Amino acid sequence: MELLHAGQASDRRKRKIRLFSGLFIGLLVVFTLLSNTFMALTIPKVAVVVPSRGQLVHTFKGSGVIKWRAETALTNSTGWKVKKVEVKEGDRVKKGQTLVTYDSHDAEQEILDQQAGLNKLKLTMEELQSHFIEASQNGEEKSIEDAKRAMDIHKIDLEVQQRKIQNLQEKLKKNVKLTAPFNGIVTKVNAKEGLSSENGGYDVRLSDESLGFEFELSVPVDTAAELKTGDKLEVQMDGPAAEKVEGQISEIREPGIPDSSKTEEGSPGEGGKTAMNLPTKRLLVTLQGTGLKAGAGVRVELSRATDPDILLVANKAIHEDNTGKYVFTIEERNGPLGNAFYIHSTYITVTDSDDKVSTVTQGLFEQQQIVVESSEPLQDGDKVRMQ
Repeated sequence: MELLHAGQASDRRKRKIRLFSGLFIGLLVVFTLLSNTFMALTIPKVAVVVPSRGQLVHTFKGSGVIKWRAETALTNSTGWKVKKVEVKEGDRVKKGQTLVTYDSHDAEQEILDQQAGLNKLKLTMEELQSHFIEASQNGEEKSIEDAKRAMDIHKIDLEVQQRKIQNLQEKLKKNVKLTAPFNGIVTKVNAKEGLSSENGGYDVRLSDESLGFEFELSVPVDTAAELKTGDKLEVQMDGPAAEKVEGQISEIREPGIPDSSKTEEGSPGEGGKTAMNLPTKRLLVTLQGTGLKAGAGVRVELSRATDPDILLVANKAIHEDNTGKYVFTIEERNGPLGNAFYIHSTYITVTDSDDKVSTVTQGLFEQQQIVVESSEPLQDGDKVRMQ
């Protein structure tokens, strides 16, 4: 009987020990899980994406103002007063057509005075010839020599006077009228009847209609690199009609001052970035066609595309230090309680970008997870949890 009671007591003790052991192990498991859960809540939380393949397209939009390709300022250098203005702004004129007539009265009077002086010289020459004949008849060598010398000197005076009159006549013929040197359109008339032609700097400004129009456009250097002289461009006119005309690049000039009024828009994505800090080149674009007018505004849109199959990475995922540009990639490691995720700084080569994405040629591969957002600042080797 005593042995039976002793056995029962021993069994109860064993059950209690197993119960306490189970409870202890259970508590350990619970505390361990709670500890891991708490630690998981304290590590940074990140959002990740994988790089995509695509094409980066830059769209440059610029504007300009139409002007004549060739304009010539015409004036009368004599300073004569304007007698009559024969044309007005906008007139089409032919080569040789009179534009302005000048008051040549003073010039004509001067020619008459010089011709009178020439007549006096001729009369004097006749008198010297008579003296020479008389000296020759008398046979006096010295008188003959003196008379001949006087005639030679006077002959020089006659030739000088004749050339002077000829020059005055040519000047009169050349300057009495201002004529068009080519077929063109009168773009500005500065001459005023009754006023000296030199008062306004020029009398008439004339465009060469045969050469057409042109405008200048400042373009980022990388966009201009894909253009060459002779390339055709689609040009849109400002105004309600928004007519489109064809332009041709006639000249690509050296880099100019960056133009902050222009924008460069990129896709994928919307929006743009200012070209204020980008070096530019200046394009000279010629235009031909009807309906064009000097002073009118025009707009041009140019596109520049990268390789159509290149890795694209969001700009917000890219960081930079003294070594270069890098992204945070995810490294997965196996652990006793499951997989854990750690940060790895991966350096990359960026070849182009817009305001949203960049093209990456080295350092990454497809399907590699990249951190784009983080609840806390990250460092290489940090343990993180995924969203």
